[in-house]
Amino acid sequence: MNAPHLPAPVTPAPPPGRRIEGPGPASAPWPATAVPDPVDGWWSLLYRGWTLQMPSGARLDLTEIERACFVCMLKNPRGELLRDEIKAIRGGTDMRTLNVAICRLRGKVRRSGARLPLHTVHGVGYAFLGNLRELSSV
Repeated sequence: MNAPHLPAPVTPAPPPGRRIEGPGPASAPWPATAVPDPVDGWWSLLYRGWTLQMPSGARLDLTEIERACFVCMLKNPRGELLRDEIKAIRGGTDMRTLNVAICRLRGKVRRSGARLPLHTVHGVGYAFLGNLRELSSV
């Protein structure tokens, strides 16, 4: 039952670059300039590894130890962060410091709306199960 005094329901506009089904001008594409460039599921290190770009395009500044962790994972073809390697790269890093840094990194990524594909490997370290690359041109 429609009451004449109530406004018609409003259909939200589609996200930029998307189409909605149906007749009329609403099914036309929105301007592509408003859409951020997708990065095809890659996690990318920018600015010599000091910035992490997530697959969504969002960017996070990294701390020194977070950067060192990603550098280790990039050097390892299987994406592993071995505890002994991080100790060698960043002297004085103990396991407690590393574990706290990883916990904080996961929290930063989660607050940005993503989930870091970094998994704990008992007795070894961590494994990055996503696509990770360094973009040297940025």
